[in-house]
Amino acid sequence: MIILENIKLEIPEETGREFLTKLMGGRLNPKLEKLLADKSEICISSLQPKAIYSNYEIEKVVGDCVYFKSGNIFKGPNISKILIGSETSTIFITTLGSEIDKIIKDASDSGDMLSTIIMDAITTELLGILGDYVGKIIKKEGIREKDWGSTCTYSPGQYKWTIEEQKEIFSMVDGNKIGVELNKSCLMVPFKSISGIYGFGPADSIDKTRVACDLCPRENCISRH
Repeated sequence: MIILENIKLEIPEETGREFLTKLMGGRLNPKLEKLLADKSEICISSLQPKAIYSNYEIEKVVGDCVYFKSGNIFKGPNISKILIGSETSTIFITTLGSEIDKIIKDASDSGDMLSTIIMDAITTELLGILGDYVGKIIKKEGIREKDWGSTCTYSPGQYKWTIEEQKEIFSMVDGNKIGVELNKSCLMVPFKSISGIYGFGPADSIDKTRVACDLCPRENCISRH
């Protein structure tokens, strides 16, 4: 099990702008521009990015079930599609830390919904930046043979992989080691956290889905890649 701490992210100046622009219907007024700059500074200064991941051998994929040599099982038509052909996998949890949750909650509790929306947009994108950073490390380690490749990443809660599968993820990777736990609804706390899996195997055998969004029929989703 590998833990990544003291992560230094390269954060573009425009972070949060694209997501917020979509949310606001295509353009930002001067007030939103200033708020975006102010809240970006606050969010970035509150970051505590961490990650934890562990490798698991895949025994077989049968129907909608992925069987690991550890005895763990993932269930769902899309996760089985993603992992068919993979021989190994890396299961991960990433988080921006609890301080991010606190500043968003404080804004919400004060009734400042505009700031809440803006900070949520910023931190959603920051979580994606962290995911890309950790994903590059995982894929570099996971592609162990010259003719191997990586699947896209997939997470519980995405299309046709139920959020309850978080329980299996957390039985395989100890999120508590980076301050992440599940609540009764199987949501992660801190909320700005992501769990998921990559599969690895011969490049001509693994699934070729580019990104998880390609499996989802919601074409107009604001988060669609």
